[in-house]
Amino acid sequence: MSNQLQWVKASNGYIPPRALCQGSDSDGQPLFIARAYFKDGLHPGKAAPHLKDGGFALGWGGASHSFNEYEVLCGAANSVQWVRATGPAKAEGMRLVDAGHEASGLLFVARASIGASLQLGKAGKHLMSGMSCAYESGERNEKEYQVLAHA
Repeated sequence: MSNQLQWVKASNGYIPPRALCQGSDSDGQPLFIARAYFKDGLHPGKAAPHLKDGGFALGWGGASHSFNEYEVLCGAANSVQWVRATGPAKAEGMRLVDAGHEASGLLFVARASIGASLQLGKAGKHLMSGMSCAYESGERNEKEYQVLAHA
């Protein structure tokens, strides 16, 4: 199989083969890069069998939103790399992994260390507060984070 990345449909906590595990919850359980349709957009977030209410969560509007239908990013781990970012998503000279969109612009996969966890979420050139993720029962914004790029 090639190193090409692909989004694979999944539901109810299922994680397909070759899913990119690039995060972890505070208890050490793995988090996988995923996205779901929400509010006329396609938003990156996190998926895992242990996540309540469907297996997928994203942060939006100050709250954590859960879904039972989502897409998981699959492929070779060596086909991507993480690039440090601060504030709006940008990585000069890098090709970011396009993960979705909302009315204000494109969204990219992002992650940030929060306590003992490495949370997955979204970033965009239009998101001035940095990356956004579902954390506990709300939405969390982190000014310093990493954004996913093609290797």
